[in-house]
Amino acid sequence: MSSIADTRFLFGSINKHRRLLFEMARRDVSDRYAGQMLGAVWAIIHPAMTILVFIFIFAVVFGVKVDSRLDIPGDHTLYMLAGLVPWLIIADVLVRSTTIVSSQASLVKQVVFPVEILPVKMLLASLPTFVIGFAGMAIYGIAVGRVSSALLLYPLAALPLYLFLLGIAFALSAIGVFLRDVRELVQMYTLVGMYVAPIVYFMDWVPERLRFVVYMNPITVFIEAFHDAAYYGGIRSWLIWLIALGLGCLATWFGAMVFARLKPYFGSYL
Repeated sequence: MSSIADTRFLFGSINKHRRLLFEMARRDVSDRYAGQMLGAVWAIIHPAMTILVFIFIFAVVFGVKVDSRLDIPGDHTLYMLAGLVPWLIIADVLVRSTTIVSSQASLVKQVVFPVEILPVKMLLASLPTFVIGFAGMAIYGIAVGRVSSALLLYPLAALPLYLFLLGIAFALSAIGVFLRDVRELVQMYTLVGMYVAPIVYFMDWVPERLRFVVYMNPITVFIEAFHDAAYYGGIRSWLIWLIALGLGCLATWFGAMVFARLKPYFGSYL
């Protein structure tokens, strides 16, 4: 089969099993905290506490110690939160993707089970975290008087990011079946990735000769789009948004192709 036929069959299968997909995504959220007193409530507490801790660190602790020579056009904490919310999704999806297929050997070996829904259901299960993070950031923005109608672009900025993560989830989940070390590589990236993207600092703070390093991180364009929506009050550069959408579509196609090509060999390696 051609790569186009492979990917078409893959997404056709996902659409065919969409009811199973949504049910598994719902269970993914609840099963994470099964047996705990608060259950799925922890899915709300975790991102909420993370946001509160960062607000305390950047607004209270660092807020009174920021170098006066730095040019900060507005509330730095809101800027940081605008990039932190998508990063929480990115880090979680990247790490979980590496084992989402290999950890479900019993399901994968069942001929009738649509393995391709595993990466997708994991991605859908991250939506509550995004919604809670967005709500927390919006509440903070209202509290400091830094909210504009452009905030409505924030969910729109999530579309290319989720397309990108879908492709990465497909690729990492398939490669992870054959190369278990990929999990360690991804964990290393999540440790440093937050600091090689303009999440806690402005691009203007980076020496011009080193900015290419930040832009080499594919996450940067997505983070900049979120900053446009939540912090700058509008789209500063359509090119950034178009690049983000292009990367998202390209990653989805490439990841789906890799998954479709490697899928027939999963059973023999698990």
